[in-house]
Amino acid sequence: MRLNKVDKWILLLICFSLLVAVFTMYQRMEIEKQYNTAEIMLDYNEMEKFANSSENSLSYWLKEFKEYGAQSVAIPEETLKRLMEQGKPLRAEMVSELIKNYNWQDDYDAEIVSLIEEKEIGSNDVIVTTEDEELYNYIIFGLTERYSKEFFDTYTLDNVYYILLKGTNDDVYYGQTERVTNLKGDGVYESKRAVDSRLMNIGIGYDDAKINLAKDAGLDAILRPINFPTYNEKLTDVYKLTNEKYGLEPRIYLVGSKEVLGYPENEDKLLEYVRENNIAIGLIESSTQREHLESEGLNKLVEDSGYSALRVFTMWDYIRERNKYYNYEGAEEIENTMFRAITERNIRVIYFKPFFEEQKSTKYLTDEQEYKRTFESLEERLNEHGISLGRAEAIKEFHIGSKRLAVLSFGIALASVFLFIKMFNIKDKRAGFLYLFSVPAAFAPLVMRSLSEKGFSFAAAVVFSSLGIYFFMMQIKKIYDSSEKYSLIKTMSYSTVILAGAIVISLAGAAFVDAMLADVRYFLEMDIFRGVKFAQILPFGVFLIMFLIYFMNREADNPVKGAVNTAIKFLNLRIKIYYGIIVAIIGAIAYVYISRTGHESNLQPSNIEMITRNFMEYVLLARPRTKEFLFAFPAVFAAVYAASKKSEFFTGIFMLAAAIGTSSVINTFSHLRTPIYLSLARTVIALGFGIVIGCIAVIIMDLLYKIYAVLQERLK
Repeated sequence: MRLNKVDKWILLLICFSLLVAVFTMYQRMEIEKQYNTAEIMLDYNEMEKFANSSENSLSYWLKEFKEYGAQSVAIPEETLKRLMEQGKPLRAEMVSELIKNYNWQDDYDAEIVSLIEEKEIGSNDVIVTTEDEELYNYIIFGLTERYSKEFFDTYTLDNVYYILLKGTNDDVYYGQTERVTNLKGDGVYESKRAVDSRLMNIGIGYDDAKINLAKDAGLDAILRPINFPTYNEKLTDVYKLTNEKYGLEPRIYLVGSKEVLGYPENEDKLLEYVRENNIAIGLIESSTQREHLESEGLNKLVEDSGYSALRVFTMWDYIRERNKYYNYEGAEEIENTMFRAITERNIRVIYFKPFFEEQKSTKYLTDEQEYKRTFESLEERLNEHGISLGRAEAIKEFHIGSKRLAVLSFGIALASVFLFIKMFNIKDKRAGFLYLFSVPAAFAPLVMRSLSEKGFSFAAAVVFSSLGIYFFMMQIKKIYDSSEKYSLIKTMSYSTVILAGAIVISLAGAAFVDAMLADVRYFLEMDIFRGVKFAQILPFGVFLIMFLIYFMNREADNPVKGAVNTAIKFLNLRIKIYYGIIVAIIGAIAYVYISRTGHESNLQPSNIEMITRNFMEYVLLARPRTKEFLFAFPAVFAAVYAASKKSEFFTGIFMLAAAIGTSSVINTFSHLRTPIYLSLARTVIALGFGIVIGCIAVIIMDLLYKIYAVLQERLK
């Protein structure tokens, strides 16, 4: 790889920009070090169900889980629906549904019946009935404290208490649309059935006993207030007064409904309360483990609070049922899931729900020893990463300025032009003027910051992956063109140096990507790196162009024209059967590679692979990526060996496989929620394993080559 004076100056400028990127990564790592406490928060309702299915009381289990390492318990507001589920002497019905019952009038006082029949009580309203005066007073106090008097009416008729909640069309919840057909199967009509009402799910108060039970167990009670958009003026004030009443520290705010408290129009009250008390806003990760559950007003609340937030992992049912999964004796896979959430995805609160005994079962696992083992093992493994269990805190706000982005963008633009010149082997001295096109890139972040962040980070991922490919291709080309004989030791040594060089270039690209997107929004995954698949696919196109120009082209004077002619000749070749077989294998590998790329995969790892991954997680600081150490990195060794034997076909095939490695390294760092030290450890470990496996591959290939040579001699 020859460099002229212009190239050297350009590389010097790129290195300066790279230093800025590395410094930015250092700043981010310093913030990550401070973010070193994870919290286990129990779900009160699930713990209550769990206790009821066991031989011990809820109080016993709360104290036990406190000993295991739990720090807090989330207590939701009481609702009419929850009161009925708890068996309270209460009835609540939507008017639109109750009037469908035969003789429904017999269940209500004549005055209520008259109001319904005269349409003074609407079909969207909810009627609450009880004969328990204490329960009635509890509900009325909660409603009066939280909502306008216009929202509800009360009646006492024949010692029966009635509460009328006035609803709207927006308050009705419907089930799935049902399609009605005739005997022929022709559609007749579609209907929706009202299955619930928001009015039955609004907050009406907290249960003193639940809060005291949590406090007696030594756990922090974290209240989860419910928003009601129609009447929300007083909700934040009630939330504040309730915390003061019970002497609770409002450390974490978890959304308890479809919107943040006070949405719409009164969110500022909650924002002020968050700021005054340094409350961390919980962003609950979605079930796909990508970004977080959406709630109206949530993102704006986080942004306006100065990103006083943290990520929360909830125990989805499909995770809770992974007891004795992958041939484990207990809940090790559930532990693995929590461990990965904390160490790899910046989760700092585990919203804990007890385990199920097995898949597709709702029977709770009540084995105390298994829970104890799970938490002890989890804490021990977290300690190895400098993380302890305790009270979680909000991540520190971090942004970089537009001027720094300008320096980074300029460096990436220079690298892009450098790649273009080298990719097409442009030797014209005037090619240096192409670098002038990089100048506008320095101004882009000043006028289009958001677009520049994403655009240049994507460019960095593609360009530096391609430069890594260019580096190892040029080094392997030297070996291919050389008449020198290469011993196994020399082959292994050259391969190691070439692989390490390509990875260093890829790490430079990773530094640019992470620096361009070094923002708290990405740490919290309120935004993500887009174009992961394309960033890994495009370098293969660059590889094919460079392989045509540098390996297959025979017209040195005009490499581009020669590459086109070579491609045409290649397309007109008679393809041998074994070429087709190899192409089919490559196609299958490409399908698996693309399907397994990105935040969401539509092709899941096999059980054997998952067991192997889990084992590596236990014994190593970070699990290396399988496609790197088992496939891409050893392919560099195979390509060097094939080049030393002057096999153009196999040199190309193995270099194509090696191209996966450069983009994979950058992709590792593109998961911006993952701490940098973990991504770096993953890459270094993969490099070590890849070198070992690559050396073994060279020995095996040399043995096969000698066997092939002997057979060829005998067949002559």
